Amino acid sequence: MKRLILLLIASALVVSSTVFSQDRSTLRAASLAFNSAERDYNKGDYKEAAQKFDMVVNAVPATCDSRKHLEMRLESLINLVDIYFNKSVNIRQACEYMHTYQSTMNTVSNSGVLRARSLMKFAKQSQDYANNHASKCESYERIGGDKKKFEKSFEDEFKKR
Repeated sequence: MKRLILLLIASALVVSSTVFSQDRSTLRAASLAFNSAERDYNKGDYKEAAQKFDMVVNAVPATCDSRKHLEMRLESLINLVDIYFNKSVNIRQACEYMHTYQSTMNTVSNSGVLRARSLMKFAKQSQDYANNHASKCESYERIGGDKKKFEKSFEDEFKKR
């Protein structure tokens, strides 16, 4: 019985250490991608920067307990929104990243991981997005619905003929 318990404890430790090392290597890769993305962004290579910032967003979960990595995720989302609203215009992508930013902020603000100063900075950015870009996203989504209605009526009209 004692051997069985020791075997179970040992296997649990091995499994947890393997999972933790995978998380650490993923976060390390996210850090490298973030640094490279910032260099590309500062050089004006927005397409490459966007791909690397997206890698960071996909690698770092909103529930991460690392302050550094959460800040990287939020900064990446800020840069992606800026790229897709201002540099390489793609309203659909910009709105998706803005919604992801808002969702991440909801998760982060309740987690207690970020310091008050950082939380205030990111909350202010969230408020700026709500004031400046929310109406653009609402208009884009409304136009998408209107476009679908028009396409349907257009198809219906030509099917009749």
